[in-house]
Amino acid sequence: MAELAWITLGKHPQLGLTAATIRDDFGSANRMLLDAGFSTGHPDFAYVLGDSRPDEVQATLQQLYSAVASHYVAIDDASLDGRMPTSPALPRSSEPAHPPTPSPRRPDSRADLAEFAEELSGRLPGSWTAAVHEHAAEEGQLPLSERVWDYGHVSWALSEFTPHRSPVLTSDSGIELLVTDRPLRKHEFLVAAFEPRGSGFDTTTRTPNGIVVNTDPVRAASRVTTRLLPRYQEAVRETRLSQVAKSVAAGQRVLAEWDAVSDSLCDADHWPLDERYGLRQQVRDAEMWAQFAPFLEHGPTLVAHAEEKLPLLDPAERAAGRWAYRLHALREALAGGARVQAEFQVVAEALLPDHPRSKAVFADAVAMRNAEGWHYSLTWMDNAGVLVDIARADKAPPTPPTRPLRAQQVRSRRAEAALSWSPHAARQITAAIEKNAGPPAIRFFNSSRPPRSR
Repeated sequence: MAELAWITLGKHPQLGLTAATIRDDFGSANRMLLDAGFSTGHPDFAYVLGDSRPDEVQATLQQLYSAVASHYVAIDDASLDGRMPTSPALPRSSEPAHPPTPSPRRPDSRADLAEFAEELSGRLPGSWTAAVHEHAAEEGQLPLSERVWDYGHVSWALSEFTPHRSPVLTSDSGIELLVTDRPLRKHEFLVAAFEPRGSGFDTTTRTPNGIVVNTDPVRAASRVTTRLLPRYQEAVRETRLSQVAKSVAAGQRVLAEWDAVSDSLCDADHWPLDERYGLRQQVRDAEMWAQFAPFLEHGPTLVAHAEEKLPLLDPAERAAGRWAYRLHALREALAGGARVQAEFQVVAEALLPDHPRSKAVFADAVAMRNAEGWHYSLTWMDNAGVLVDIARADKAPPTPPTRPLRAQQVRSRRAEAALSWSPHAARQITAAIEKNAGPPAIRFFNSSRPPRSR
């Protein structure tokens, strides 16, 4: 049996009726207070009615007492001077002795958020789980409102009407969606995506703003699948491509710095002078691996999307840029980098933290991983620009096909031949003949009689 959620009521001389909630895991008490007219955001009280008139307070209390009849919510009004007569009070234990029978939902009551989120998660493509999270910041994490990837209505709603808890849907691929009530709309919800963890998107990226859905889980799942998720995937792809361009530029700077100092550390025959060459080489390998390592996770998705778009692009542009070959090189670089990282993880997990030489062995393992991954890092930096080129070519408007000049001439000759036999051309020819013809001959005999023969 679910635990009771408690609403504690109080009075304030200036603010009027105040309230607080306890053990409101599913937000039922929160929705009841908002429906009754309470507001949030006060620095000292969780909920404030903002009206001290007795008739308004009486009507609010009556609505609260009526609403708790069909929910596992109890009201603690001991601090009020005069309490309203209610139905038999629920016990203060976590489990009621006689749980009330749920009554049919009233048409004007707010839909249950947790139940809606659970049904929505079962209708989205893939495997999704629903869990209720606190909006307040947990240890080492940002508040939910700051993680929402939205600059539109959802961001405004969370800043003005911040709920205490909201369900979060998580897919097997790591996509996270926030589901919350739409303020001032009892039969609508808001669904928005969270920023991918570790994405580091900037303000130039077009955010996949959240959408408004109704209380029907089937229609809501259709809108999320056809509108929100495609926008989210496109925004993530743009963010990753922006990171690719930045990493390639950073890798080019690392190579330029290495070329500038490597000759000074070698003799005329290009042999290293001393150990400074090896130390500087380790710095180069570490900097290149730092630019390459983030793409071991989401790089295969970018390459797969580019391979999917490649057959639809201009064949001449594909051949000139060697796009197919460069995508194959990226595949091999990611596979080799993943193998090197897996071998390093085996060594790192086998180390004993308390061993005196564990730090030295770990440092040697890092240096060896960076050295073995140098080839794959360099291959990625040399060919990763093709992902940006393919994305740019895919977004470019298609150029209309040009017909050969010979075909245009043949078509024009056929058109002239057809025009010469048309009725319009015949009328033009007749008019030209009549215009160029001379005056008719003068006849001195009666034209009604035929001339006599000799």
